[in-house]
Amino acid sequence: MASEFFKRELPMIIIIVSAIPMLLYRFIEDPLLKEVYTQLGFWASLISMIAWGLGVVYLFQGEYHATKSNPTISQKVSFGVLIGFSLLLVVMAVTLPGGLNNPSYLWVYYGFYRAQSTAYYGLMYLYLASATYRMLRARSLETLVLMVAGFLYLLRNASLFQLYAPWLTPLGEWIMNYPNKAATTAATICAAFGSIVIAVRQLLGRERTVIAVR
Repeated sequence: MASEFFKRELPMIIIIVSAIPMLLYRFIEDPLLKEVYTQLGFWASLISMIAWGLGVVYLFQGEYHATKSNPTISQKVSFGVLIGFSLLLVVMAVTLPGGLNNPSYLWVYYGFYRAQSTAYYGLMYLYLASATYRMLRARSLETLVLMVAGFLYLLRNASLFQLYAPWLTPLGEWIMNYPNKAATTAATICAAFGSIVIAVRQLLGRERTVIAVR
């Protein structure tokens, strides 16, 4: 019973107690509420950084167990590169003058980490394009309308069609500014109402998914 309280009830109480002054600060001008708001924001940032550090530890732990269960050459090389590169970044940040602003550290950052991030986002856009192709197949009236609108806007952004079919420019702008904006506004309203409902459920202690999902 006590373990259940510390696992589920106590975190919910902390969420509720922390959320109330954060909400009151938005509506009431008071120096005490402002100070509480600032302190809670500081602790929230601190907890986020600790969680990020734990995520890195779990990453290494997962790779270590993957190497133990599947001790292939490629897995060992991947784990070794991950450990070596991480240690290199830590040692450079600690020993080099200027720390993270040192030119050598920035060279490593822009030459390796940022290039990897760019490649990652490139793969993401590739998957998005593949998903868009599957989504825009005209299997119903709705997907046909979506496909035609998307195809027209795609042509509107192509320089060749802007030159030889200038009427596509105002048509594409109309699609973006009216049907697309209407759909985006509706999605934003739904997300806002959903967030309000979840926040109220948290304040009432009825939203258990923030603690654990069974």
